[in-house]
Amino acid sequence: MKQKVSQISPDKLYASLLKRKNEQEQQARLKSPIVTTNKYLVSSNRNGGGTSKIEAKKSRPASGKDLKDVSSVLLKKTHARQNSKLIETKENSQNLSTSALSLLLKIKQDKCENKQSQIQQPKDLYNQQTIQKKYQKLMEMTKQQQQLILKPKLFKGPRSISNPDISTMQLQIVKANGQSAAGMLYNGQTKTNQDIYKLIQRFCNRENDWYIQVSDGHGTNGHQVAQFLREVLPQFVEQGVVHLTSCYERDKQINLILKNCFLQTNDELMDSGIDITYSGATTVVVLSFDNVLYCANIGDSRAIIGRFDNKLSVIELSKDHKPDCFLEQARILQRGGRVQAYSDEEGNPIGPARVWKQDEDVPGLAMSRSFGDYIASQVGVIQEPEIIKHSLLPCDKFIVVASDGIWEFLSNEQVIETVYEYYKRDDSQGACQKLVQLARDAWQREDEVIDDITIVVAFIK
Repeated sequence: MKQKVSQISPDKLYASLLKRKNEQEQQARLKSPIVTTNKYLVSSNRNGGGTSKIEAKKSRPASGKDLKDVSSVLLKKTHARQNSKLIETKENSQNLSTSALSLLLKIKQDKCENKQSQIQQPKDLYNQQTIQKKYQKLMEMTKQQQQLILKPKLFKGPRSISNPDISTMQLQIVKANGQSAAGMLYNGQTKTNQDIYKLIQRFCNRENDWYIQVSDGHGTNGHQVAQFLREVLPQFVEQGVVHLTSCYERDKQINLILKNCFLQTNDELMDSGIDITYSGATTVVVLSFDNVLYCANIGDSRAIIGRFDNKLSVIELSKDHKPDCFLEQARILQRGGRVQAYSDEEGNPIGPARVWKQDEDVPGLAMSRSFGDYIASQVGVIQEPEIIKHSLLPCDKFIVVASDGIWEFLSNEQVIETVYEYYKRDDSQGACQKLVQLARDAWQREDEVIDDITIVVAFIK
């Protein structure tokens, strides 16, 4: 049997072949791997598996560029399973990133809260301790103020202008001794001692207060004047000091009291019946109130402090009133006197400067301030004391108050060096005896006579 062959037109044949070719190309595309230019994919050839490329995509970080790659793949209508894997990988990466970020934020927040709670507790505790300490300190200060009100110190005043660095330590005179020795005349006879001293412990009935006075008489009745001063002057000073009303005005009040007491004592001396025409006395007084000293002086007796601060040094509590001192001489000349030393036959000066009347060779007084001395007081010799205040320091060790019998031939430095050796032994009486002997020896070497010698040594602790 002969088969029948169907005839196909060329157009239909061409279309059939083209369709088959397209189906083959589509199957080939589905079987071939996806090739992209993404930098995170590992390089491979056409025959390499697509699994490695997908794993590389999973391992890379999520970014906006990856989203563009996924959209491009979907637009190209690539294999649905592969597209779903890519999308799933991207979503997982984003979810992991979001969950990790939230977890980190939560951990950080928890740490901050824990740290803040840990810090807050000690801070609160510290504040409580600080407040408690301040409260205790305030209570202590209040208690101290109440004690000061109940027990005020009478002589606790402002700092000294000349001594700004005042120690807060309680310094005071702890012991004092004195000695007086009569001098010798030209013929070798012992003269009447016209020097005198007075020591009063617990002055004005105050435990740590002292009164020290040294008076050096001169003239025919000099010894009577010195004795009078020893009895009268301390009484006037005590009466004035007892009535002090204000601690803060102490300096002015003490100065005024001492000046008035000296002038009042001289008025009493004028009415005492003692002949003071050519007789009188110099005087130096030291008042010790707690750790403050006041020195009032007229004449050439002297008071000094021995200080040891790595080495010995002298602090002067008084100044000698000599007629040839500038201010003293100016006052004497203004009041009609003259200042001149004794002179020999050729007119050469002999000895110290003296006070004379302008037209007479009297009285010849060798100091510019003194008690008594009526004739000399008419030509500028005064009884007003010069007052010096000193606040004691820990390096101040002792006080020396003496008449000019000590100072005539012994320097300040010699005196404090001698006393310091006895200060280390706590022997104030021995210091007085030693200095009196040294002064007598010096007078015998330097002069034909020996002046009266009086000294007081007080130790400070």
